[in-house]
Amino acid sequence: VILPGACARKSAAVAMAGGLPPWVSKIDRRASIQMFLTLVTLATAISAFLFSVWFKQDTDNMNKNFVGEVTRGASDGYDLVPFPCVRNTLADCSNDVADECRPNCCPGGYECRRDQVVGLICKNPSDECDDFLWCRDFADISGNCQTEICEADKMVESIAQWAYVFSGMGVLLDMFDIMMFFISPNYVVVKSLLNFASSCIKWVAMNSLIGSGALDFVSQLQVAGCYNPYGMTMIRSAQSTLMNFLVLQGASATLSLVLAPFSAYFGGKLVGVPYVK
Repeated sequence: VILPGACARKSAAVAMAGGLPPWVSKIDRRASIQMFLTLVTLATAISAFLFSVWFKQDTDNMNKNFVGEVTRGASDGYDLVPFPCVRNTLADCSNDVADECRPNCCPGGYECRRDQVVGLICKNPSDECDDFLWCRDFADISGNCQTEICEADKMVESIAQWAYVFSGMGVLLDMFDIMMFFISPNYVVVKSLLNFASSCIKWVAMNSLIGSGALDFVSQLQVAGCYNPYGMTMIRSAQSTLMNFLVLQGASATLSLVLAPFSAYFGGKLVGVPYVK
């Protein structure tokens, strides 16, 4: 007959023999599930944060080369830079000071044209816009952002920055949640509030981008074809990045909400139940 105490001592001896502390052998299925969900929550939060950073970079790149001299690639090549099909003239030929095209009105690679609605513009002869009117409004030739398309662009650009900030806050809260396992496993209220707060912030980050119309805007930008081939590849990448962010952020927010009841009852205790605090 093998006594229970002997089994416990044997398990502890096996754990110590493998280089693990004795309490590891006492971790039950509940604790394993809780720790696994916590790690997956942090992993998805970090992934969502990275995609939010990349989408913010994409939105910044979308608005390059519409004003001033063009920004070229490392090899000064056309194929490595997002060139819009229509853009503003240079400062010396802005519509405030000029009403006729001159040779120095546009940067290299563009030709000056006169539009009946907005005045002087620079067109890229190598890449025609699929939807010229949409791209013209997106370029904000007047500089006053009076069109719905320009306003939508500014909205998405602004919300993308806040989504990046909120995503980072969600990662920090998830890191604090993991630290609670080792620092204060008995503080069930604090740990459950961390999970709930993290979930709320992640939902805000995700739904703010959805509410800004980012998905529709990027889709319309792709259909309008406002860039050279490199720029259109950037738009397709931005669309994929945005979708990945929304999926991962939604998954991480859901997991944080699922963890809240675990934390409310068990706190950060992997063995037994906590002394409630």
